[in-house]
This record gives sequence, structure tokens and C-alpha cells, in this order.
Amino acid sequence: MYGPKSGLGFVAVAAILSLLLGIFIGQRSSSSSSKLPEAAHLRVKRCDSQGGYEVEERSQLQKLVEDRWESEQHLNKDILDLINTTNLRNNLKELSSRPILAGTERDNELARMIQQRFVESGFDSSELVPYDVLLSYPNQSNPNLITIHDGSDKVVFTSRFKEEVLHKDDGDPEFIHSYAAYSPPGDIKTKPGTGLIYVNYATIEDFDKLEELGIDVAGHLVIARFGKIFRGNKVTIAQERNATGIILFSDPNDVAATGTSPADVYPNSFWIPGSGMQRGTTYDGLGDPLTPGWPSTRDAYRLDEKDVVLPKIPCQPIGYDDAREILKKLGGPSPSRRVEGMVLKKSVTTLGPQLLDEFRDHSIRLQSHNSLRITKSYNVIGTIKGEVEPDRYVLYGNHRDAWGYGSIDPSSGTAEMLEVARVFGELKKKGWRPRRTMVFCSWGAEEFGLMGSTEWVEDHVNKLQDRSVAYINTDGCVSGPNLQVAASPLMWDPIKKITKLVPGVSDGETVYDEWAADFALQNKSQPVIGTLSASSDHTGFMFYCGIPSLDRHFGFDTSKYDIDIYPSYHTGYETFYLVDKFLDPNYRILQGCGRMSALLLKYFSDSAVIPYSLSKMAETIEENLVRLKANGVGERLVQIYNKFPVLEEAVTNFTQSINKFVKRIEQTKDTMGPMLLRAVNDQMMKLEQTFILPPGLPGRPLERHAIFAPSLYDAYGTSAFPGISDLLFRINTSKDKVKKEQRKETLRRHISDVTIVLQRAARFLEDFQFI
Repeated sequence: MYGPKSGLGFVAVAAILSLLLGIFIGQRSSSSSSKLPEAAHLRVKRCDSQGGYEVEERSQLQKLVEDRWESEQHLNKDILDLINTTNLRNNLKELSSRPILAGTERDNELARMIQQRFVESGFDSSELVPYDVLLSYPNQSNPNLITIHDGSDKVVFTSRFKEEVLHKDDGDPEFIHSYAAYSPPGDIKTKPGTGLIYVNYATIEDFDKLEELGIDVAGHLVIARFGKIFRGNKVTIAQERNATGIILFSDPNDVAATGTSPADVYPNSFWIPGSGMQRGTTYDGLGDPLTPGWPSTRDAYRLDEKDVVLPKIPCQPIGYDDAREILKKLGGPSPSRRVEGMVLKKSVTTLGPQLLDEFRDHSIRLQSHNSLRITKSYNVIGTIKGEVEPDRYVLYGNHRDAWGYGSIDPSSGTAEMLEVARVFGELKKKGWRPRRTMVFCSWGAEEFGLMGSTEWVEDHVNKLQDRSVAYINTDGCVSGPNLQVAASPLMWDPIKKITKLVPGVSDGETVYDEWAADFALQNKSQPVIGTLSASSDHTGFMFYCGIPSLDRHFGFDTSKYDIDIYPSYHTGYETFYLVDKFLDPNYRILQGCGRMSALLLKYFSDSAVIPYSLSKMAETIEENLVRLKANGVGERLVQIYNKFPVLEEAVTNFTQSINKFVKRIEQTKDTMGPMLLRAVNDQMMKLEQTFILPPGLPGRPLERHAIFAPSLYDAYGTSAFPGISDLLFRINTSKDKVKKEQRKETLRRHISDVTIVLQRAARFLEDFQFI
């Protein structure tokens, strides 16, 4: 709080600092006035008469305090015009022409190509950064299979291990067989006539419902559909319930909602046929499993593989055609009203573990032949050095690897990033530089467990926490027509501002107009932005470092289709043809992605006062505290820990502190001198870091954000006050009295920790000399 406690008021301090610095700069300038102007003193200015740019000289003081975002609006418009749909299409075609599995020669080839593109764009640096990480691969000569054996042990059914080739460009011989990464090798065979149980989405609630029916999965294979939660959590939950293995498949209601006939699916629509299989990791951690918390450099100490927490039971994904063949053999009880939500239309009428009488001598076998291998994976890091604050970073990243062709995830995002790099390179060649340094990142091995980004964050954590303004993530940019955004609340207002500047990608004047119209159909007065999950490379920046982050993409219209993810996700049908023919044939959506990313980069790089939405942080914390306390949970928390009300007081104090700080900024931002401007920006830049718990959330050392983080039971989900909600869930579901009391004690300590974090955050925004 600047005014009341300070002997010198906020404005007075600004004036004195500005005067002193101005005198110093003036003396330096006068001593060298006979020299030609240096590049660092120049501003790019459009010269309309020539259709190009001219360079305008500025004083050092002007350079230090100028808001380049506001003064260079002409460049903002030019950036919109320069993002080119033909370039985007060409980028996507090149990137998705062959499979891009992490650690393969094709992956390395694309890393070198991206590095060279950054060089050609005129970046100040472009480097390959290797890490040696533990990856998991199938045996291409001995595929993983699900088989059914009759009474004489004859194989009467064998699952597919690769998609049926339905389009001329989709049959690359290097395309990886269907597998679940980090699933161990194993050979599980049921007893004749029994041994397989349908467990719906394999959530905790699903297993609990089966238990209510008297169905115990211990010692049995289970089969589940993808969706609702991260596949790795499905494996973990099944393992904790002592299942012997798990088969996963895509529900045709999710991936072929309009029908499964050839006319209704790929290559005739964006829905997928019955041989489509979702590959993916089952590793429920972040970064290299062998070097948790530390970068996996060449000489790093590594854990022994036997000491690493990886799945213990085999898992294998299959297509829905094969799933039907298996499910229709199930006997056992029919779903009751209590579990009718578990019914898979036309496929599941009984749950197992018994098979139907006609298959009483049949057995079901799961064979997995995966293996682990330490593999070199490359990040590509390119920079455009900042003119005024080169030690302040605005980061923009996407992963490069895919489970197949990856036309959506990740190559639509990489195609966009390459075009944005080209555009800023063009501006740089004409004399422009950003105020702050722009960092472009192409991450390796994201699909296996956010490997490249996590290792790089662990390698540079101190520098990143000291210097980073924001991280902008682009992953699968184009999978549908509707904008979907998740971010730190500090970035909610900025993304709304930017979408109001970007032309619409369908029939609206701006992207914001289209976005608002989508939410109006849901009776929302404005677009709703969510907080982040651990689904992509923003994870290390946001949840480990406390760097404000944002992730956005265009996804499916959820008012039309009640699905979690686009149908071709991680399958052999996620191809260039799919995007080019069905999802974005005019490349206007991809152009919209590029325009948003470019303007966001410039907004955070060039605004004099970093444009965080501080008030949204306070509002969101307050709203989520109300949600946490709903339905009697608040009273329950007070019963467990009578100091819980102190946390509520801390939230109120934090909100008051935010409001006072925002008011001071609004009153003085146009008169700040350079030193005070820098100091105020640093306060805001590090605010999110005050929420970081050094030891991490309870049981989660690599997820350290006390206020926003993924749910313990779903890495794809998001949770506010995650440690409190997860511990309370574990207390409520625990049947062991000793463990229940231990978890209550952990909860008490965690509530205290979160309270202190919020109290620190409130004090952090006070005037600088007050500690």
C-alpha cells in the first residue's frame, strides 16, 4: 500500500526517480551527441507513402517508459495482415506428412528444420537443447494384442494393432503400432468363462458403483472407455483396485456420433471408423521419470528403473469394432438404475466378470511387449532479444512430437508458431525489436509426459522465475470451430482484449464476437475462461514455477456434441487430409490462432505496464473459495481444523490488497519513471509465484501451485485449492481409521500453508520498502 505507510508518496517517489534518471541519461546522451543513432534508440514507424517502414529516433528516456503496444498500433494491424493462410497450409502439410514419434529420426529432422526456420527469420539465437529421457516403445515386430481363445485354446479373435488404411497418404510404414506408453510388458490370460469386467470410464466412482453391485475387480482384467479422466489415472485406479490389466477403447458415441457406416466416418467425415485406436502415455508424472525435479542432462544422476513409479499392470488400447466383439461376450449382472450411466449403447448389457454361457470355455488374453529406452530428445529454443528489457521473457511454445501424423496435435500449433516466427522476423529485419525478449520454444517428447518442457524448466527454474513475464502455449490449435481458453486469471482480460482485435474465423466480425455468441447459446453473458489443467507444456511454467500461463485452441461445438476431445485424437486418422478437407479447409481458424498468438506476444512484450488482470485473480480465488465451501464442505473443514476461517480472512485481505494496488497503478501509470515502472512490473510479474509451495502439494512435489492445479485423480481436470479438495476426498473415502486421521493432520497443515501463502501474497503488493 503505497500512500498511507510511505514517507514519500507513490507519485513523489516516481517523480524523484524519474528526475534523477533523466539527468543521468541526459548527461550520457550529451556526451555522445555527435554519434550516429544506435539501433537501440530507434522505433519502427510505418511510411504509408512508400508502403514500407522508416526508423524514428528516440531518446533513451522515451525508450525506457514508452508503451510500444499503444504507440505502434499500425504494427499490430500489419501483424494481422501478415499471417498468411497459404504459409500455414504449407507448414502443416510439411509437418504432418510423416509420423513424428518422439526420439525418432523424423522428430530430430523436424527439430533441425525448426531451428533453421528461426535462423532464416533472423532470430538472435536458435539452438537445439538435448535431454536424455526415459521413453517407452512397442515392439514393431511383435505387436501388442488382445485375443480370445476357445476351449481348445484356438485363437478365435485377434485385435487390430494398426488402423485400416482408408486414404492414399495414410499408410506410412513407420507408423507406430497401437500401444499405451509406459505400460509394462505382460501376458494376462483369464480363466475359462470368466475374468473380464466392464468398468465404464474407470473413474473412482465407477469402481465404487461396481462394488455396490458386489462386483470385485481384483484378479480380473477390466475394459473401459476413454474419456472423463486422463488414461494414466484410469490405469492407476484399476491397479489400486488390484485389476490384472486394462483394455481401453473409444466409445462410438464419442468418436462416431452420427453413425459408424463408411459414409459417416473418415475419410468421408471427421468421425472415425472402428479401427481407430487412441495411443498415449499412461505415465502419471511430469518429466523424465529417472530424474524427478532435476534436468535429465547427459551426466545427471538417474534412479534405477525398478525404483521409478510407473504403471504395474499392462494396458492396451483398441478400436471400437474390436471392443464390440469382446463386450458382446460378457455375461454377469445387468446394470441397475444406480449404474445405468455405465451403459454403452448397443454394446454393454452386462458387466461381467462371467462370459455368456455359449462362451463359458473361452478365455481372454492381453499381451504387451513394450520396452523402456533412454532416448535423446531435443527442444528448439529461439529468441528475439528485447530492446529495453532483454532480461524479461515472454515465452511462446508448442511441442513437436505426436503419436502419428499429428496434424491437429501438435502440428496445427507448430504450423502457427512457424508463421508467427516468420512475421516477427520480417519486422525485425526492418528495424523493429520488442521491448522485452520473445522466446520461441519447440518442445520434445511432450506426449510421453511433458518431457522436453519439464526438463528445460527444471534446468532453468531460477532464471525463469526471476525473468519470465508470461508463457503462451499452443498445442492442437484446430480441432473445431469454437474458441476454448484456459489460463491463469492474470491473463483473462488480455486474451479477451486480443480476441476483440482479431478478425472472426467464421461469420463474426471478431473472434471475440464469435466466442461470445458460442457462450450466449449456453445462456452465458460473456465467454467463460477456465483455469489450467496439466494437459500440455504450460504445466511446468504454471504449476512448478508460478509463471502466468495461457492455453487456447479452437475445439468442437459442445452445444452440438457432448464429447471430451476430437474424435481422431492420437489415432492414425489425425491426418493432413482431415484438417484440409473437413476441419479448416480455408485455414481461417489456423490464421486466427496465429493472429491471437502474435498479438498476445506483442501485447505482453511491448506494453510498458505488464497488462495482467490482477482483479480477476482476486475474484477467481474468492469465487472458488465459495465453491469449495458449498454443500456443507465449509462446516466440515472447520470441524477438521478450527483455523480454517483464518484462510477465509486471508482471501478477503488479498482481495483488498489487489484492489488498492490496481487503484494505485491506474492513478500513476502514465507518470511513472523507468525505475518505478520496472519495480511495479516486477511486483506483478512475481505475484503468481507467491502461491508456490516449495515442497509441492501434498504428495506432489512437481505440482507446487497452492491455489490452482490439476486434480490428483485427473491430470486433464483442473481444481482450485487442489490440496484441500484432494485431501478432503481421500479422508471421506478412506475406510482405514489410522489413514483417515493421518490425512486429517496433513489437511490441517496444508490449510495453514495455504493461509500463509495468501497472507504473503497480500503483503507482496505493499510498497517496496515494507517487508
